[in-house]
Amino acid sequence: MKILFLTKYTSKGANSRYRSYNYKKWFEKEGVEASYSPLFNDFYFRYLHGNILMKNMVALWCMIKRVFYLFFHVQKYDHVIIEYELFPKLPLGLELFFLKKIKSFSLDFDDNISANYAGTGLQNKIPELMKLAKFVTVGNRWYISEFQGKLIFLPTVIDLDKYPLYSLQKENDAKEIVWMGSPSTTKYFKLVDKALGRLSEKYDFILKVIGGKVELDKRIKTKFENWNAQTENKDLAESTIGIMPLENSYWEMGKCGFKLIQYMASGIPVVASPLPANRDIVTSDVGFTAESEDEWYEKLSILLESFELRQKMGQAGRKRVEESYSYQVWGKKYVELLKNNI
Repeated sequence: MKILFLTKYTSKGANSRYRSYNYKKWFEKEGVEASYSPLFNDFYFRYLHGNILMKNMVALWCMIKRVFYLFFHVQKYDHVIIEYELFPKLPLGLELFFLKKIKSFSLDFDDNISANYAGTGLQNKIPELMKLAKFVTVGNRWYISEFQGKLIFLPTVIDLDKYPLYSLQKENDAKEIVWMGSPSTTKYFKLVDKALGRLSEKYDFILKVIGGKVELDKRIKTKFENWNAQTENKDLAESTIGIMPLENSYWEMGKCGFKLIQYMASGIPVVASPLPANRDIVTSDVGFTAESEDEWYEKLSILLESFELRQKMGQAGRKRVEESYSYQVWGKKYVELLKNNI
């Protein structure tokens, strides 16, 4: 079987990396040949958060290259897996023209990009594409109730070999509440800022922010670190609690809770906003969900006060990832999914 992934980004893009590129070795083990063709190249990343004119020029060039690729290369593959859509922000008609050139295609979503088109002339684009696809893999069961078509749950997962389980913290170790994300997601700190400020008056802890900078309540002891693929697991495992606050809006409904899976794989308990994917991931033995300021304060207090509970939940979280959220489990399952649905 020859499969083509039409990804949005190269492996530098987290979504593309975890849901497409990282499956290559698992596919090969099962005798499936996987190839990749990203829409946006590494050069595009240089301008992703910078010069808008250059970003748009590079994006145009990348889209032209995809047009040529679709004309001359896709026909040789048994099945094509498209990350979201072929051409972001362009009409459905253009997508349909090129989809006719593909033998068999499915779509993959771990972000609710339909929210980006709400109230525009493209608001029906994603729902229509989902109905046309042979099937749609989604990283969050919420999509299955929200959209029509043949939707199949495929969580975003980690490679256990890259998440060795470090020795758990000792009881007298300094406490660290960790958040990991990107500059665009630091906005969610507004949901926990006051609760963390209140906690700082009662408990001695450091808030470790990985991957972004944000202004917070002055009472909070904070340290900022750059994300590093080589040290990510160690940085998380040396922390005490992992947090994932999210707004309750249409875009966030489609989030897949991957940050929680990374925390749990590293052996630490979690506290998260009660969005659909988070509620699936955070069972009562691995952490808590919290919505209001008082709930965030209460749940974090419980964990900060009990070393034994943190250990117990951290171990349960790691076990949950090993059983349900790893490539070691889903690599073969993904191949079976393809064979059963193409």
